[in-house]
This record gives sequence, C-alpha cells and structure tokens, in this order.
Amino acid sequence: MQASLLEELNPVPNPYPIKSEVEYPEVWRLCEQARELAWNPALIDFSDLREAELSTEIREAGAEWWSLRAWMEHGAIPYGTERLREAIFDHQPFEIKQHIVNFIAEELRHHEASFLVARGLAAYQDEPRADYFKSVIPRFHDERDEKAMSFYAGLAVNTLFEQLSGELLKARYENARFESVRSACQLILRDEARHIQFGRIIMRRFFEDLTATDRALIGQKFAKKLRGSLLNGVYAVVNLPEGERARAGHNRALAAEHGLGATHPDEEIFIIQRALQQIREDIAPYSVEIPEIPEVDRVAPAH
Repeated sequence: MQASLLEELNPVPNPYPIKSEVEYPEVWRLCEQARELAWNPALIDFSDLREAELSTEIREAGAEWWSLRAWMEHGAIPYGTERLREAIFDHQPFEIKQHIVNFIAEELRHHEASFLVARGLAAYQDEPRADYFKSVIPRFHDERDEKAMSFYAGLAVNTLFEQLSGELLKARYENARFESVRSACQLILRDEARHIQFGRIIMRRFFEDLTATDRALIGQKFAKKLRGSLLNGVYAVVNLPEGERARAGHNRALAAEHGLGATHPDEEIFIIQRALQQIREDIAPYSVEIPEIPEVDRVAPAH
C-alpha cells in the first residue's frame, strides 16, 4: 500500500500550535528539579545483598516482592504514554508535557532499580508465577476509566495514587536494613515527592473548574481502581484468594522480617487506611469525595 494512502486512512491529529511560554511556573520548577536530581540505578552497589547470609527461601521471597514492585512501576509507563499523547494533541502547555515525559523516565528508573534489587537477592521474575497475578496485572493497563474523564481529572486520580504509594514506600524505606535497598527506596521516594507535588499543583489550579461530573468521577474511579486491582496483591494482600493470600502473605512477611524493604501484610492495610484518610482531607475543600471502600474503611484502625 502506498504511504500517501496510509496517511489518508490514518490521519494524525494536528499538534500545532506548540507554545513555548511557561504558563505554570510551579510545574516548570518541578521539571528543573527532575534534571538536577536525576540518578542512575545501575550505580547503586548491591554487593551487600549478594554477600548477605540469607537463606534461599528468604532470597526468593525478597526477589518475588521486588519483582512485583517492578511490575507495578512498569504499569505506570503505558499510563504515562497515553497521557503524553493526549497532552500533545490537546495542546497542553510545554511544561505539562515535559513533566509527563519526566514521569515516564522516572517510572522506568524505578522499574530498573526494582529488578536490580531482585537480582541482588536471587533472580528477577519477568512475569508472575501465580496464575492469579497473571490475571490481575493486565488490569493496570485498562484505560477505560481514564478515558471517561477530562485530561486533568485523569491526572488527578493518578497523583492521588502517587500519594498513597508514597506512604507505603516510606514504610518500606524504614524497613530496609541493607544500604543498597535503603538507597533505592530513598531515591524513588525523592522522585515520588515531585509527582505528589505535581498533583497538589493540579488540585490548586484545576479542581475549582472541574464539572460536578468530573468531581464525582474522580472519587468513584479512585475507589474502583484501589478495590479492583491494587488491593489485590499489589498494595495489600487483603483481596487475594485464600490460597494465594497465604502464599504471597508468607513471602511478603519473610521479606519484611528480614529487612528487605517490604511492608508486612498485617501492617499494609493500616498504612493505606491512614493515607486514604489524609487524601480525603486534602480533596474535601474541592468537593471531591471518595466513596466508602469496605476493605479499608471497615477495618478497625491499628492502635
């Protein structure tokens, strides 16, 4: 088929005009920080993990945990590329597009750091060993909910999850007894802090202009995503089938008890609970409400 005919059949949206003026200085400052604070996972010395006196069971449990972390980070990459395409053809400001590019690069960096930790312990698993997880992981790439919202409402939902992830990552950083794992967690946290800050800028600048439909959708889609996939083994083991919950929970507990940068399954739900309460408080001034999430809200708070 002739190239000219292909172009006629598959029209490309017009990306012009391409603006050069900075419209949101706060976002541009985040972009500058991303340049200044760039880091290379390959430069982290993981010899402390390789040389540690850990049993094969503990090493494999830790490798499974960090492989799961890698899959989770990688799940953000197709999300970011979709948002970048939207930003380009919706003529969003230059700094919004630059932030999304940085987000993609940073998530790739977090992905790389995660599989390097897994390799330092045992071996990185490039796909789940459990059939259950093989059915859950593809849900991370379902774009239907994002496509149902406006551009900035969709970004808002993602940044709320960045805030939730950040609270869990803090706990994992505090758990890490090995310097290499602590370094990886600390550097990932530094990137995540920029993502969270971007979300706060988005809320301040755009939430007041959201339609009532978008305000309702943000809360509904956040709750749906948390219940539908992230409580199913990624953020917590609470919704796993009984057998897989016992297996994954046991391995996660081993990784946590030996300081491999994991969260203990008995503690995860309470970290999520506290983070969810803070998120609700943050978005309440904008009349955005997250509906009840029974698996989280009906659990008695930890004392």
